[in-house]
Amino acid sequence: MTVSNSINLNGGRGAVVVSISASARASLWSEYLARHPQATLFHDPCWGEVMASAYGNRPSYLTASRDGRTVGILQLVCQRSLLFGVHVCGLPYADAAGILADDEAAAGSLIDEARRLMQQVGAKWVELRQTAVLDPSLPVRTDKVTLRLPLPADPKTLWDDLDPKVRNQVRKAQREGLSTHHGGVELLELFHTVYVRNMRDLGSPPHSRRFFALILEHFPSAVRLFVVKAGDRPVAASFTLADRHAFRVPWAASDWRVRSSCANMLLYWSMLEEACRRQAPCFDFGRSTRNAGTYRFKTQWGAAEVPLYWYYLLPPGGAAPDLRPDSPKYRLATALWRRLPVSLVKILGPCVISKVS
Repeated sequence: MTVSNSINLNGGRGAVVVSISASARASLWSEYLARHPQATLFHDPCWGEVMASAYGNRPSYLTASRDGRTVGILQLVCQRSLLFGVHVCGLPYADAAGILADDEAAAGSLIDEARRLMQQVGAKWVELRQTAVLDPSLPVRTDKVTLRLPLPADPKTLWDDLDPKVRNQVRKAQREGLSTHHGGVELLELFHTVYVRNMRDLGSPPHSRRFFALILEHFPSAVRLFVVKAGDRPVAASFTLADRHAFRVPWAASDWRVRSSCANMLLYWSMLEEACRRQAPCFDFGRSTRNAGTYRFKTQWGAAEVPLYWYYLLPPGGAAPDLRPDSPKYRLATALWRRLPVSLVKILGPCVISKVS
């Protein structure tokens, strides 16, 4: 079902028609995403299908049109949980995949339609994750940044530019006899094994193996998995995604029990080396809290921060949520989660994440 609302704009630009589609895939987005300079892999409407299949979340696709031409898009996912109630996000688990628009009028119409969706589903908030600035009057969270490193065509050039301390740590991992492997679905189980343990140790629920399998299914040419082994045992691993803008690592993990071997350093060098070989323009290390431990780890490779703007649309009297994992309100739950067996975390984690609408 599609609901359309016409909004007459000033400046003689005509009418903008914003449509909310409950279908699995938005129409007319392929052409728009191909021509929009800021479109990334995370704006692809297939993400709604991934989250619907993995967790039962409901996607909605908002399309702004003018004179029959698409001028803006917004993919939203509605989630429901006992802890947070109903809320809507564009896009859950992504650093930034919110509004893409040709102009402020189109962006404004999408925001207005997102508000209507919020009222329709009774959500406590809508979260729009952006790298571009939106309406300055909106509540915004800016403590998160992503970190990016421009890449040369030759990995040797990158190696020579690295800090000597970083190179020494990579060499140490190589001297320890660690081996590196990269590929596709054949490495998924090894990646997930390391990832689940790492998320348990951090006190956070992990995604299901099915979630990652669905990403592989929908984006087979974009995904590359990396695994570092000590003998036959996986000790560090990552799940990467590439598009025309960057080689991205949204999920990476390592086993703290072998921290002294510098397995994580070898993992990241393997990804950077492969990204250079693939002629990626830059390497996106993913989001971190500014000046946190992961932030310092990423900046040692020469990465520079790119601001993230997470905006909130709120009902009258509503307040922006406190979703920081280090918030005192979650301290006890985090401590208890770290004590659970990995086998139990593997089962419970997706249940916590699965905020079914």
